[in-house]
Amino acid sequence: MNYELLSPDTLTEHLKDRRLELLNLLNLKLKAQKNLPQGHLRIEQKKGARAPQFYHFTNPSDTHGKYIPASQQTLARRLAQKDYDHKLIKILRQQLSVIEKLLQITENRITSLYTKSCPARQKLITPVTLSDLQYIEEWQNITWQPRPFADNAPEFFTARGEQVRSKSEVIIADTLTRHNIPYRYEYPLELKNGDIYHPDFLCLNVRTRKEFLWEHFGMMDSLEYTSKTVSKLKSFNENNIHPGKNLIITMETAEIQLSSRQVENLIKEYLI
Repeated sequence: MNYELLSPDTLTEHLKDRRLELLNLLNLKLKAQKNLPQGHLRIEQKKGARAPQFYHFTNPSDTHGKYIPASQQTLARRLAQKDYDHKLIKILRQQLSVIEKLLQITENRITSLYTKSCPARQKLITPVTLSDLQYIEEWQNITWQPRPFADNAPEFFTARGEQVRSKSEVIIADTLTRHNIPYRYEYPLELKNGDIYHPDFLCLNVRTRKEFLWEHFGMMDSLEYTSKTVSKLKSFNENNIHPGKNLIITMETAEIQLSSRQVENLIKEYLI
């Protein structure tokens, strides 16, 4: 469900990362320009010849150059790299210039158009991009019919008083809460075939507005349970739900149990 007309600006973050990569590469290539051989490389592939011939020319008026024998292939390699780096440096500078200009017109421009307005004006405006708090409020303002618990079901409660079905789900829920990750427990999901499925958690990455299902498979040492898990993952695949893309998976057995560190790592990787 879309709550805003325009998703948050994640382009700026990527542009800054790219800018840093380009700057580091540019500095590296500029340093490599020292102590390079004079001139350039010309390559000639004669008809019928098995291998190309390399020529070293230092005078622009000399269109032929001096032949480089096989014993001096290092020279040909250095000249080829020099010519490549010379063109690369030009491209790097061009791209850095474009990124700088793009950052000037993208970074926080749309968001600040609303946030820098006075409170009275903000009340009259529906911004195209919501603040994180506004989006979380909209996302959590959803009601659904939860799955019932059996009368004799073990009682496991999260720190915020929500009943779940296992100790591992308590770990996941409480770690999500500690990191301020909004989630819906057993929120109904309709599959393509019309079946209604209740994943353990539906989580929101507030920064990107992307939703992830989180499924915990807790009895992987049971053959029957494992078979059902494989069937469930197959159904997910058929419904365009894939691990790492929009699905987080944790598993455990009686001997190898879920750790809070594992949950922390997954949250940092996908939900922050």
